[in-house]
Amino acid sequence: MPQPVQHLNSQYAPRPSPPSAAPPNNYKHAGSPPPQNYGFGPPPRQHHGRSPPLSRPPQTPAPQIQNSQDASLFPLFKAVDKTGTGQLTEKELRAALVNGDYTSFDPHTVKMMIRMFDADKSGTIGFDEFCGLWGFLAAWRSLFDRFDEDRSGYISFSEYSNALVAFGYRLSSTFVSLLYRTYEKYGNDRMSFDLFVQSCIVLKRMTDVFKRYDDDRDGYITLSFEEFLTGE
Repeated sequence: MPQPVQHLNSQYAPRPSPPSAAPPNNYKHAGSPPPQNYGFGPPPRQHHGRSPPLSRPPQTPAPQIQNSQDASLFPLFKAVDKTGTGQLTEKELRAALVNGDYTSFDPHTVKMMIRMFDADKSGTIGFDEFCGLWGFLAAWRSLFDRFDEDRSGYISFSEYSNALVAFGYRLSSTFVSLLYRTYEKYGNDRMSFDLFVQSCIVLKRMTDVFKRYDDDRDGYITLSFEEFLTGE
């Protein structure tokens, strides 16, 4: 089915070769990953009266961004640049980005994309930034398709669990279920592409924040109350 020029349908985004089980770690927005055995060593002697946690932050899943301009994307960019300014607003970007079932991207996902790719902090997306965003979504689409085993166009809880394991996460089923229910807005075991991306990015950021405090890389941290509140 040909793609309407006015929509940047993620289902038809250019798809790179399928990645290996552990996506590449040279994504510029992801910090350096922890060691291969991160979180699997012996726990510290003191846990402040709590049982040792069952999960550990893994290596960060991170599709590789295509940084170079792609001239073939310019007609698409121009078609969605309704104001002709050479910059896409949040509204224009959300109108352009749709899932495989032609539903619009979740507003929070669109805001996240702008924050990640708005290099000049203008609040809009220029063509260079758009090329990076397009490559990013193409890489995530490849991952999404890989774990969508029944080819339904959605990610079920079972498929989501398999994806997190393949990314290297070692999380309890209770936490995975909580994470899935948070982002699966349909309530019928169907997570759309945009929310799959959003949930994985949020989990990555949580991992990165945790790593900032885990100086000895043993999978355990101690925070003051203010550090917990501010994340700084």
